[in-house]
Amino acid sequence: MTKGVASLRSVTSSMAKVAAAKRAGTQRRTRRAAQRSTPAQPAPIKLWIRLTLPGIGDIGPGKIELLRKIREHQSISAAAREMNMSYRRAWLLVDALNAVFHQPVVSKWMGGRSRGGATLTPTGQRLVESYDAVVERADRANRALLDELSSITTRPRA
Repeated sequence: MTKGVASLRSVTSSMAKVAAAKRAGTQRRTRRAAQRSTPAQPAPIKLWIRLTLPGIGDIGPGKIELLRKIREHQSISAAAREMNMSYRRAWLLVDALNAVFHQPVVSKWMGGRSRGGATLTPTGQRLVESYDAVVERADRANRALLDELSSITTRPRA
């Protein structure tokens, strides 16, 4: 009988510990949820700049990001994979960019035993740097107005 009482106490004690742990966990989750639901400040508005080259086409954040990824991976295929883009689409975009400028923006070499690859040319590097400078200067020049717009917008959708 004493053995049964001791085991009952042990079970009761374990159940009490589990209940206390659940309460503590619920309190922590509730606190975390409250912290998440009270936004300190809305996220800043970002500029989306697209350069329109009359009679030629557009250069925007997508093409510039593709060039950055090509520079990073030295491969059109790897850049396309990272951007969830088909290789064909990436290749066509690179081909179109190369046709727009006097000098190519991407230099490609054929595959084979040493595998193919691609890299930005000095023209491509200059294009990325110039685009980044335009975006950065426009953002800096308009930051006060963008912050004002951000302060009067509604909360982001969940």
